[in-house]
Amino acid sequence: MKRMIRIIGTIALVWFGALSLAHAGVEPQAIAPDAPDTYTVRKGDTLWGIAKQFLRDPWRWPDLWQMNRAQIRNPHLIYPGQILVFDRAAGVLRAAKRVGPVDEKLSPQVRHEPIQDAIPSIPLAAIEPFLVRPLVIDQKTLENSGRIIGLEEGRWIAGTGDAAFAVGVPEDARLVQLFRPTEPLYARDGKTLIGYEARDLGTAVVEPNDDPRLGTVLRLKQTNEEVRAGDALIASQKEMLVNFVPHAPDEGVDARIVRLYRSSLEAGRLDVVLLDQGEQQGLEPGHVLALWRIRPPVTDEERDTKVFLPEERYGVAFVFRVFERMSYALVMETEKPVRVGDAARTP
Repeated sequence: MKRMIRIIGTIALVWFGALSLAHAGVEPQAIAPDAPDTYTVRKGDTLWGIAKQFLRDPWRWPDLWQMNRAQIRNPHLIYPGQILVFDRAAGVLRAAKRVGPVDEKLSPQVRHEPIQDAIPSIPLAAIEPFLVRPLVIDQKTLENSGRIIGLEEGRWIAGTGDAAFAVGVPEDARLVQLFRPTEPLYARDGKTLIGYEARDLGTAVVEPNDDPRLGTVLRLKQTNEEVRAGDALIASQKEMLVNFVPHAPDEGVDARIVRLYRSSLEAGRLDVVLLDQGEQQGLEPGHVLALWRIRPPVTDEERDTKVFLPEERYGVAFVFRVFERMSYALVMETEKPVRVGDAARTP
C-alpha cells in the first residue's frame, strides 16, 4: 500500500515504577474471560485488535495501561516482537523486552525501530483514502481554496499532462489537490450547513513563478476525471503523523451519522461514516463513540396512540479525522447495519 500518509496508532509503554499512575487499572468485570497472561506483538496487529485480547471493551485501553491524559495525547510506540505481560490481579498491562516468567523483574529499555513499523491503532487500509483525498470540505477550507480560472488554448476540459491556469494557489505549494464541491452537507436539523461533499479530481504540479502578481500555471499530474474552469484546489496534504489511542471523550458527545461511504443504504464493520460534530464539540482523533439506533414509535392500534421505544446500542465507532464541524469515524464493532441518522455518543 502506498504510504502518502502514516497513521501511527500508538500506546504508551508504561514500565514498572517508571511513570506516575493515573488509574488503578481495570476492574475484573472489564477483563476478557480468555485474556492471555502474555502476548507477543505481531506484524499486522492493530492497537484495537490487541486490546480485544484483554478487554471486553477495547476502547478502555488507557485504563489497562494506566495512562494519564498527557500520555494519551503524546504516547510512545510499540512494535512487532514486543512482549506484553498482563497482571490480571491489578488489571494492568506492561511491556517486557523478552519472553520470561510473569514475575520476572523488568526495567525500562530503549528501543530503536523505524517509525513506519509501529503498530497502528486501526486498519490503515480502511481509512487511508479519507486522509489523503479531499472527500469532504468544510466552509472555511472552501473559502480559502484556490481556483482554476482557465485551460490552455481555450479548452473546456483538461486531463493528465495538460496545463491549467489558477489563482489563489497556496504560497510555497509544489503539489496541489484538485476537487469540485458537490452536494452540501447539513447537520441533523437539515438546515445547518456543516460542509460539502468534494469530488476528488486528482493532483497537479505547480510550475515555478517568481512574480506573485501573475497567475499560476499548473501541470496536471494525475486526474480521476476531467478538470474544468471553476474547480477548486488546496495544497497537497503533507505526510501526517497522528498518534492516537482509543479513549472515550471527557465530555458528553451526541453526534449523528450524516453520510455513509459505500454504495448502499447501510454500512458495516470497517466502513467509514461522517458525523455532524467535530472540533467545535470537542471531538478529537482517537475518540471512541457508541452507536445507537433510534427506534421509530409503534402505533397501538387498540388505543390509536403512538408508543415510543427505548433506543438500542448496537456498535462502536472510532474517530480518526476531525474537521471544525464534522468528523470521519470508522465502524469497529456492530451487531446491526449502520444507517444515516443513527446516533454516536460517549460510551
